Amino acid sequence: MKKLKHLFVSDWGRFVPGFLFCLVFAFLGMNLDHFIANYHKANVAAEKIPALEQQLQEMMESGGDAEALKATQTAIEKQRAAVAKVGGADGQRWGWATFLHGKAQFNYVAILLLGGILIRNFLPLPKILLPGISIARPVIKPGIIILGLHYVWSDVVQVGGLGLVLTAVFIFGTAIVVMWLCQKWGVPDGLGGIMGAGTGVCGVSAIIATSPVVRSSPIEMAYAIGTILFFGTLMLFTMPYIGKGINLSEAQFGAWDAIAILNTAQLVAAAEWYGSEALDTAVLINVARIMFLPLVVLFSLWFYILRTGKQEAGLEINKWKLVKDKFPVFILGFFLLVFLNSLNLESLGGPKIQGSPFWAMDAAYKWFFAIGFAGIGLSISFEDMKKAGGKAFAIGMVAALVKMVLGLGVVLLIGTEMLRVIGSH
Repeated sequence: MKKLKHLFVSDWGRFVPGFLFCLVFAFLGMNLDHFIANYHKANVAAEKIPALEQQLQEMMESGGDAEALKATQTAIEKQRAAVAKVGGADGQRWGWATFLHGKAQFNYVAILLLGGILIRNFLPLPKILLPGISIARPVIKPGIIILGLHYVWSDVVQVGGLGLVLTAVFIFGTAIVVMWLCQKWGVPDGLGGIMGAGTGVCGVSAIIATSPVVRSSPIEMAYAIGTILFFGTLMLFTMPYIGKGINLSEAQFGAWDAIAILNTAQLVAAAEWYGSEALDTAVLINVARIMFLPLVVLFSLWFYILRTGKQEAGLEINKWKLVKDKFPVFILGFFLLVFLNSLNLESLGGPKIQGSPFWAMDAAYKWFFAIGFAGIGLSISFEDMKKAGGKAFAIGMVAALVKMVLGLGVVLLIGTEMLRVIGSH
């Protein structure tokens, strides 16, 4: 029993209420999404049935081909089954469901994010829930690992290789410009360093990883995190509609999303909101982006400590240990599943082969995402975002907006085919 205790933090119990709350909220959000989707399908089916019946009648009168008659009858039965699933009858319509699900994109992502924000800011959320809510967001990472099943090595070479080039340019370009401007305009090194890393790589994770190196204070971390969350929230709720408005393909949106949105959890949410192809492209490019995190930490060390001679006397910094400590280990799990999926083993199947091990794993990733999205929504506090301000906020916001605009131009030039994930099944 003593050995088992070492597997848990001493105060693990304080995380349980909030995490269970996120779990229940995610369950309700997923089921509400399923409810609306069923009525949307029923409405689409109800609209198709009269045309199919008319087509069947004309075929029967003209003595149409038997196979074509059978295919049309099967199509009618399929549409009737969709109507019957919601207890509907001939002539009924559910336009509200098609508006919500089809036009407004009110799926489980929007339900959990918007619902979480409303609960956090307009209802009395007990403080006992906050620790558990904070650990719900990283649950997205196991979902990202499972998404390795969607790729083969050709995807990693083509889309991931292109992603490495894009992220290298945008990451280091943003980090260098932000750190240089912050230093030039008198922003403290601790705040400038984490703002550069946060706007360059992967938001809050980069801020946490870089803060010890540049010796950021808690209030500086609050400012930087507030800026990142403010920008990410703004982009999360606007970029999908901008993408639809300018007819971006899902693959193009996924690439743009991975370049522009700073926080991994918000990036994944926006891509899932836009579509499955957008998610596949965004996750693969984001993996490439996250791999640069240790290098950005090293750059921050050089820029603020080694270059300026501020290293403490007699203190030797082990750069290899620093890279090893900051390396995002969960990425190894992602690449392991890419490798196994590339082998195309019959015993493992694939995400689209019903009943196979990989199919079962793939069915679970949305639940990991749902818990994470619930945590994101419930974590977005208007009060916390007000903490962002000052010169660092202005520099970070301008840099992030420029990166977003330039990123859009790049993905439009590249086109869809180079950014599309093919997969093996």
